[in-house]
This record gives sequence, C-alpha cells and structure tokens, in this order.
Amino acid sequence: MKKILFLFLVLLTGTASASDRLANEYKAGLGVYSVEEVLKLPDKDVDLATAILSLSKRWNSCTDIAKYRRELDEMALDIKEIVEKKHLRRGREVVRAVNDYLFDELGFSPVETAENPQDLFLDSVIDNKRGYCLSLSVLYLSICERLGMPVHGVVVPGHFFVRHGTGRSAFNIETTQKGMPAPDSHYKSRFNVPTNANTIYLNNLTKKQTIGCFFNNLGNVYYDDGDVENAFYYQQLAVKINPSLAEARTNLANIYLDKKMFAEAIESYQISLKINPYDAKTHYNTGNAHRLTEKFNKAIKHYKESLNLDPNYIETYKGLAQAYHSSGKSILALATLKDAAGIKSNDAGIYADMASIYQDKRNYADAISKYRLAITLKSDMFRAYYGLAYTYYLNEMYYDSVEQFKAAIYYEPGNAKVYFGLGLTYNKLGWTADEINSYKKALSYDPAMVSAYQNLGNAYMSQDEYASAAVAYENAIQLEPQSSELYYNLGISYSSREMFSKAKDSYLAAIEFKDNYSSAYYNLGVSAYMLSEYSEALEYILIARQQGYDVPAELIEELQKIVEKEISNR
Repeated sequence: MKKILFLFLVLLTGTASASDRLANEYKAGLGVYSVEEVLKLPDKDVDLATAILSLSKRWNSCTDIAKYRRELDEMALDIKEIVEKKHLRRGREVVRAVNDYLFDELGFSPVETAENPQDLFLDSVIDNKRGYCLSLSVLYLSICERLGMPVHGVVVPGHFFVRHGTGRSAFNIETTQKGMPAPDSHYKSRFNVPTNANTIYLNNLTKKQTIGCFFNNLGNVYYDDGDVENAFYYQQLAVKINPSLAEARTNLANIYLDKKMFAEAIESYQISLKINPYDAKTHYNTGNAHRLTEKFNKAIKHYKESLNLDPNYIETYKGLAQAYHSSGKSILALATLKDAAGIKSNDAGIYADMASIYQDKRNYADAISKYRLAITLKSDMFRAYYGLAYTYYLNEMYYDSVEQFKAAIYYEPGNAKVYFGLGLTYNKLGWTADEINSYKKALSYDPAMVSAYQNLGNAYMSQDEYASAAVAYENAIQLEPQSSELYYNLGISYSSREMFSKAKDSYLAAIEFKDNYSSAYYNLGVSAYMLSEYSEALEYILIARQQGYDVPAELIEELQKIVEKEISNR
C-alpha cells in the first residue's frame, strides 16, 4: 500500500496543471532560512518572503515559516485564477486585480502609526491584515514574486512603495492607499527626495536592497526594544547593503551615540547629510552628538539648520536651548524654549528644561514654578518631580524636598539617584536613620554609586558606628581606589577605634593621591605618635603646619623634646 500511495502521489505531482504552479517554485532561496546565507545567493535566487519570514522567526521563535508561505502561495494562486479567468494581460489590469483582492476582498489596510513593532513582520501582517508602508510592500512584493510580475520595491526618505516595470512604461503602486498609482513627482515633493546623483532613492530595488531597507527598520525595532547589540548588527548590515540609504546611516549613528562612540557617530551623521542634506532629524541628531562632545558652536549650527528645515520640531528647540545654556548663553536658551512653547504650549518637557536652567542660575522661585507647570501638564513626569525635589533641597525647603523625592520614587521606584537625593535631604533634617536607609536603598539599585557609600560611611560616623563606616568607605575605595578623601575618612574610622596602625596606612594612602592634604598629614602624625614613632610623627606634624594646618604649639614642643632625648640616648 505504501508503494502504491507513493506512486500515486508522484503521478499527481507530475500531472499538476500549470495554473497550480507559481513563478518562484524552483528558487534556491526557498530552502535557505538564514538571512546571512540568503545574502550570498544571486538576487534572482532569493525568495523575499522566506528571507523576511526568517527574520520574523528571529524576533518571535514561534513563527511557522511554512504556514505563512502556504498562505502566501494560496493568495497568489487565488489571484492567478482571477487573472486567468478574466484573461488579464496588461500590467495595470493585473495590478488592479492584485489590489482588489488584497485591499478590498481580504481587507489589508495601513496602520495609522508604525509604533507597534509587530506591524513590521510579515507573519503579523498576514495574521492581522494590517501593516505600514514597508511591511505592506513586502507582502505585495512577495505575492507578485510568486506571480512572476515585474514588481520592485522603491524607497524614498521615510517611505517605501512598489513599482511595476521599468522605463517609460513603469508605474508606481502605493500600498498604503489600496495600491493606487502615484507619480514620481508626488514622492519627490512630499518626501524631499535628495537631488544628488547615485543615491538609492526612487530607483527600482533588487530583492537584497529591499531586505537592506527591512534591516534598517528591524534595527529600529530592536533599538526601541532596548536590544542595542541586535540593533547595531542589523543597522550595520543595512548600511553595508544600501550605503546610500541616508536613514540607515543616521540610525547607525544613533546607535554609535548610544554606545558613546562619538567620533563614529559624527562621521556617520556627516555621511548621511552628504546623501540627504534636507533631513531635519539628522541635523538634530548631529547637533546632539556635537553637544555631548561639548562642541557647542557646531551643535548650535546643526540645530539651527534643523529648524530651518522643520521649524515645528520641538525636540530641536530643546537641544538648541541646552547647547546655548551649556555654552553660557542662558538668556538665549530661555528665549529658544519660549519659542518652542509658542508652538506647542502643552509640552511638559519645555517647562522642565526651563526649570533646569532657572535652577542652575539659582533662580529657585522660577524653577519651582516651571517644574510645577510641567507636572500639571504631565502628572507622571519623573524628571519634573526629581528636579522640583532637588530645587527645594537647594532652596533649603527640606520638607517639601522629601515630599517630591517620594513622588519621584512612585514613578521610578528603581532609580538610585532619587534615594540618594532623599538621603541628602534627610541629612539636612538630622534624620540619620532615614538617611542611612536611603543610601542603602540607592546602593541596592546601583551598587557602583561611590557617593552613596561615602555618605553612608559619613552617616555611620555621625552615629559613632565606626566599624560600619569603615565597611562603607572600603566598598567605596574598591570602586574609586585613587580617592584621597575616601582613604582619609577610612583613617578617621580607624583612629576613632584607636586602630592606629591601620589609620596610619589609610592616611599614607590619602597623601599619596593628594600631597597637599594638611589634615591627613596631621592625623598621620598623631597616628605615628600613638604608635610611639616620634621622629615620623614630628616630620608629619611639621609638614601639616607648613601646609597651613593649625597645629597646637605644645604638641610640636613635646615631640621635639622626645625626639631630642631619643637622639641623645643613642
């Protein structure tokens, strides 16, 4: 029976009608499930859907590639049947049939925004019958590839669509508008297509180039998900495949910036701007890179160019204001933020930035007013609560400061710097137990916070808990081994317990990193004195006096007598 069934199946396969066959049936790419291997294939052998579904499976391991390929095949066969029954031959007629089937019969439609990462992936587009320009175009291209249609992807800045044919007979297919045609002039004007020669824009793409555009979006998806390394990997591939895709260069630069690779970021932004000098956001990001490297004049230049291209982009005003403020031009910074508020008066971030500038200028009343306005506009704005708490602290309004730090903790309960600020405030109020608990909480979220260890040690010292203080200082020294102040404090904790040998070692370490440390020399002299090392004690005490420390004259006299007696007894 098994042999008969096998022969029967072979016979059925051998007699399948031409209408059941698809144009991609024998492509090598159907058997390649690693996109890196796909890129090694000749473009004609690539099966676009298989490559894109392989990427979907990396994002979601449950993706069943075979299942979705079958669905694509079925859609293509349905369209093929319609085309054959109606005897459609002309390209526009066949495209109209594809459009009617996908957008009217099956109901595929565009999403309003591309915020949901799932809307990029082909399996999700098929399941939900929704996507954005690139993902709907990938669906369209995958089906047309199965039908053997001469259809290509096309990219312009910030948008992706499909084109049928080449040359004068070619026409565009807008997948976000039910496949309606749109002339090249529409895309040139709406998307500010750069006029530079030899760019990728408005040209028919190969399948690998389309995959490269997908990598660009995929990199953004991983980046938004917090997976910087995968974002970096795919964005590098996007640039390698499509070196003249300005968006890929910009997005790669954004990742360089995130990784604090400033030189690489600026270089990548500059290349992007050579390709497309009309991209306001790239000028804005370039401004950010220069601001972070304290090249404020260059930052200001790019922020201004960004505003020339897009005078309504609020984030550019904020960046420009920060650059002005950092370069000592606070009046210009505030004026810039006021311009931004005139465009978008309900943007809480504008007022939080104003408040921060007022705080730096010690204009606490205006800082408090602006932070409160920011909170009114955005009640869960952590930055405003934290800034307001710190402003109250600087203005010695400690009870109000505690209240706002606690509000900040409510919105970001794992933020170490808030607990640290709360500890500082408790210190001013004299609530040492609460202060200690706050520093401990800060360290539970950031075990590398040296200042929290140091202040914790100081708090223990104020409670005469010298052993606990020593542990805190030692932990801080592990993280910052060249801090003279930490060694000095550690020495005090040992001196307080009359552990003079360890105290001496700590003071010696303190002066190793800060030679002009008069109090350390004085305490070093006292430790040596307590260890009966009188010659050393005198030497250190005299250095302390030379450096300006107020040394009791009787101590020096006593040490000189002891040292003279020791010398005479030798």
